[in-house]
Amino acid sequence: MAPDYGDGIPEERSRPNPVWKIAMVSAPAFLLLSTAWALWIWWKKSQDDSVDPRLALVSVAAEVEELEDSLHKLSQVLGPRDWESVEGRINMRRAIAFIDGTLSPRNYGFAVRKGEQLAHAGERWPTVWVDLVGVGDPMRILLVNAAYDRSDAAIALVLAVARDLRDEEFGPTIRFVFHPAQLYRGQAEEKLLPEILGKNELHSVTLVPEGPGGGTGSAPRGPWSGAQLKPLADAFAQRVRESASVR
Repeated sequence: MAPDYGDGIPEERSRPNPVWKIAMVSAPAFLLLSTAWALWIWWKKSQDDSVDPRLALVSVAAEVEELEDSLHKLSQVLGPRDWESVEGRINMRRAIAFIDGTLSPRNYGFAVRKGEQLAHAGERWPTVWVDLVGVGDPMRILLVNAAYDRSDAAIALVLAVARDLRDEEFGPTIRFVFHPAQLYRGQAEEKLLPEILGKNELHSVTLVPEGPGGGTGSAPRGPWSGAQLKPLADAFAQRVRESASVR
């Protein structure tokens, strides 16, 4: 029997409010479902291979800025290079140091090597290179070449391609080479190859970048900009990829 509180009328036992009962059941279910939905959305996004166009624009801007920086340092900060003057040869040494530092482990992540040095005006001049070691046929060597005594644009392009390809894998080894063209003049490849190819290494092909306007790596040191060089760097990188895939 229900309790009597003195008025002679039995009191009804209180019952829980059905709204609260529904809320207590539905709240955990809602949290569970919302969590599952959020996880599904995250998974779908992680499976999406498309690139956010904003990120692509940032990447392009960074690459143009890097090319611009290389050109500025080579042409403005380091100064003009030549073999005839003491100052020109000092600037050549600075250019070699710039190439070395840019490619080094603390920057682009390569181990820099220097070949047997050639003599000029009583001084020794090295050939500098780095390797992107092949995973399938590492003894087959594809050379990507720029002369450090000539075009600023060619140096900047080869540096950019080395940076762009460093995280990719190829069958042969891609060797990025910077050499003193003046000291190889007349017999460039015949002298260069024995110096930079090791025992049992087989030369595959030598590639040099085209300068702005369609010239070769010996294009003049014109006032090129990073924006001008960016499409050339992309095209040259693709040319290297295609050459590395051909057996």
